[in-house]
Amino acid sequence: MIQKKQVMKRQKFFYKALVIIFFTTFFIPAIFAQDSSDTNRHLYRPQHSKLNDTLSTQETQVQQISINQDSIDARMKFVRDSIEARMQFIRDSIAVREAFVRDSIQRRERIIDSLNFLKAALPGLLEASLRTVSEEMLIETINPQITEDLSLTNYVYITLPFDFIRPFTPWKSTLNLSNKPITILVDTEKKKITSIQSPVFHFSYDYNARSKTLRIVEKSTIVSKPTGKFYKVPVDTVFYDTRGRISKIKRYQEFYQVKNNYQKGAFLFTHLTQARQFEYNSANRLIQYQLINFCDRSNAQDPKKVCNIITYQISSQGSTYIVTRKNNPSNEYSDGDFIYEFQADKSLSSVAFTNVKKTENWKTYIELNEEGNVVNYIYENQGAIRNSLLINYYLDNPNAKYKVETISCAFEDDGVSYYQKNNMTGKSRSRDKMTLEWSPWR
Repeated sequence: MIQKKQVMKRQKFFYKALVIIFFTTFFIPAIFAQDSSDTNRHLYRPQHSKLNDTLSTQETQVQQISINQDSIDARMKFVRDSIEARMQFIRDSIAVREAFVRDSIQRRERIIDSLNFLKAALPGLLEASLRTVSEEMLIETINPQITEDLSLTNYVYITLPFDFIRPFTPWKSTLNLSNKPITILVDTEKKKITSIQSPVFHFSYDYNARSKTLRIVEKSTIVSKPTGKFYKVPVDTVFYDTRGRISKIKRYQEFYQVKNNYQKGAFLFTHLTQARQFEYNSANRLIQYQLINFCDRSNAQDPKKVCNIITYQISSQGSTYIVTRKNNPSNEYSDGDFIYEFQADKSLSSVAFTNVKKTENWKTYIELNEEGNVVNYIYENQGAIRNSLLINYYLDNPNAKYKVETISCAFEDDGVSYYQKNNMTGKSRSRDKMTLEWSPWR
């Protein structure tokens, strides 16, 4: 019974399997075929050649070539325009560069012309100004030169000093011609320097080519005399010889009334204060220098008379200068010979003086530091050193109360200094003769 039921189940399963196989074999392909035919109705299929445009293949090619040619022409035009724009930019850049270079060259030429003018005109004016402002004998100058960076080097001048207490280098001075300490004004039409302002002097200039003179006007001041206040204008006249050398300088003072306490009023009188005369040898070296001093005057009615005349005869032997001073009227205590000893680098090492009366016979030795500035004046008198002057510099110390400090030293017979005085602070100190130790500054 059980076996019969199992046989019947197997037969049912077999019939179901046959139905499924039959269905998949005959009905599913038919359904897909129908869907495919319906779908294909909406697909794009190229039409037959007989249904295409009526243009021929050759015309189509010509049209395509024309389109391609227009595209090439447009592209070539774009390239040409781009190249032309770049070339124009290059031309403009070159033109700007050429203009800049041309302006730079012209500016450089103008600067060089100005420097050449100053190089030629300044030495004569500076020499005249220095001979006017100082009574010291000017023996040598180092004229300015044009540097590579288009500036002027310093004007250096060497004199023979008479006092030996000053710091730095009293015999050698420098005028900076390139920086702010000096101002030079030029009349561009006349091509003349009209004014120089420097730490040494403040002068204006007026030229007279016919009389070969130079008029120098100094800075005016207000002075007091027994008769009242005056507005004083120093005016100097410089005379030249046929070789263009300074032969004479006359120093005048023009006096005016004072109005409103400090302004120049009406003219009163002119006073000749001094005349200076110069003589040279064939090598243009100064061999005689004469000072004629006139007595002071308070008004136009005071007589004009000479007070004294000092004549200096100058000679040199290598680096040694010998100066003979003569007074008129003569003075045996003041008349005598100075001997200046210079080193090869133009630094002054010693100065000696002996008067006619032989009562003065002194020599000053000069010691320098590494910068070439005086650090010690050693005073010898009648063969013995009695005094010296020490000089200390604090130029690089911003907190220093004094940039330059001088200390006077006294020496005894044994050649040792036992006493010092600071001339800036007024304090002094002494040294113990046994221990040689210094006491504190008091």
